[in-house]
Amino acid sequence: MKTPKNSNGRLLIIDDNQAIHGDFAKILGSGSSENGMAEFEAAAFGAPTVSTSRNSFDLSSAFQGQEGLQMVQRALDENRPYAMAFVDIQMPPGWDGVETAMKIWEVQPDLQIIICTAYSDYSWDEMIAKVGRSDQLVILKKPFDNVEVFQLANAMTKKWLLSKQAQLKLEDMERTIRSRTAELHSSHSEMETLLASVSAAIIGLDRDKRVVRWNNASTNIFGISQDQILGQPLFKAGIQWNWELVQRSIDDCQKNRMAVELDCVEYRNAGEQNGFINLVISPSQSSDSKSLDIILLATEITQRRSVEAQLRQAQKLKVIGQLAAGIAHELNTPAQYVGDNTSFLKDAFHNFTGAIQACQDLLAKRSELTPELLDQTAALLKVSDLDYLSEQIPAALDETLEGIKRISEIVKAMKDFSHPGSQGKTPSDLNKAIKSTVTVSRSEWKYVADLTLKLEDTLPLIPCLVGEFNQVILNLIVNAAHAIGDVAKETPSSKGVITISTSLSGNFVEVQVADTGTGIPESAREKLFEPFFTTKEVGKGTGQGLFIARNVIVEKHGGTIDFETKMGAGTTFIIRLPLSNLEKQGVTPIDSPAPETSLVNASHGERVLV
Repeated sequence: MKTPKNSNGRLLIIDDNQAIHGDFAKILGSGSSENGMAEFEAAAFGAPTVSTSRNSFDLSSAFQGQEGLQMVQRALDENRPYAMAFVDIQMPPGWDGVETAMKIWEVQPDLQIIICTAYSDYSWDEMIAKVGRSDQLVILKKPFDNVEVFQLANAMTKKWLLSKQAQLKLEDMERTIRSRTAELHSSHSEMETLLASVSAAIIGLDRDKRVVRWNNASTNIFGISQDQILGQPLFKAGIQWNWELVQRSIDDCQKNRMAVELDCVEYRNAGEQNGFINLVISPSQSSDSKSLDIILLATEITQRRSVEAQLRQAQKLKVIGQLAAGIAHELNTPAQYVGDNTSFLKDAFHNFTGAIQACQDLLAKRSELTPELLDQTAALLKVSDLDYLSEQIPAALDETLEGIKRISEIVKAMKDFSHPGSQGKTPSDLNKAIKSTVTVSRSEWKYVADLTLKLEDTLPLIPCLVGEFNQVILNLIVNAAHAIGDVAKETPSSKGVITISTSLSGNFVEVQVADTGTGIPESAREKLFEPFFTTKEVGKGTGQGLFIARNVIVEKHGGTIDFETKMGAGTTFIIRLPLSNLEKQGVTPIDSPAPETSLVNASHGERVLV
């Protein structure tokens, strides 16, 4: 797999104004990187500005949309693509900024574009209607701030790089899977040769739990030869793993004649190195049950766990890239009115000090009070407009505190969502995790849907991997927003509804994510959880979200994930996480029936404000 460079500082400026190109060169050209950060630190922390010199971005200029398109195509032909472009909205007599962006995305779909505008030629809704929802489009209002331009350039070029890395990693994973699948299909041999060559450990036990089968893979994994173990009780084999759990599972299998699966059993091999296996304990179907009663199939999954972690990270990087611009917008809105109210309070303080000074002057001259002096003081007090300020200052303070609270909520939600957590399951508040994920993903759904939470207040703490659970909920919310967005294309004036509910159902906690989207076509339902399968258009989905969701819920938590759907009405995904002791021990009965599912009435509940 060819890995992209650590950075791509190639930027394209498309603007019909020569002076604008000069402005961008001053901001993003030689010395801009460190000077921009110095200005930012000076503004935020009062730090002194220190001038430095370092090339940060490679800038190219085009003065019309057609010329910009040609430069993008030429850069691709030379294998030196641009990472992002600043595009002016007004460039007569040629294409405007929106049309230029659409033309460029036809040849380079991954280019990050910032539309620069001082006009209201297009509303945000009109722009989305023309170009479609895109995480690669950001609006920059003129006149723009130097630090804002510099921060956007850094963020969008980094986002472009992360997107390329995720894409390459997924392609490499797909090639690896295809290669290994082809190897399995091409392999053929007799049974004894197969047993000797398979990578999974196969251990056969008789009724007394003595070892009667031990293949080469068992020796390779556990470091114990056939001569040492055949005919011996399994518990005397010297395998270093959770014996209490394995012994109890073998007893259950012998008693119930049903297979039991233990996922991610940690063991230590002869070289004192820790690894993980997937252990399936099955009753033998042999007619000679005296010689072979139980079969243990142990599959080495240490490397698979590492690959799955990389795949989850790639998916998370992609989603974070999609959310980055939206989160920045969510923070900017409350920050704006905090700033406006602070400016108002500054002016109000000036008026108050003038009024106080007038009163102090009057007191100082109380021995020589005259009508003229009193009239002068009254005039100063009238100019200060103290009645108006007394009414407006408390309101401004309330609004400022509300803005700060909103910023704090967004930052806390981002922290809760991105917290890596522990490597094992820990008691977690699923309601809190869901609320954090809803806040972080707000930019994905707020334009197309209202989101309603119906969370069970008495829900206990649930043993789970909360970071991975957050990722599952985020994937389902994004999918729901996209499905509703497809409906909104037909009826732009209406919004859909996403409903998330939690409840207790017997020995399970149930989480439902329902939407009023398009529904899932019947032809796609059986393949929905398969890797690399997606119903979305090219470039919008990777086919990994639901595959990862199933892996997290079913494989890692011993739960279930299912869905109910109706074309034209919407889809409900139902997640069930077990609370029983069996789940806490990591044991999943393979043949256990799936729990019944039901839809929750979403007409009432807590509404998340847009």
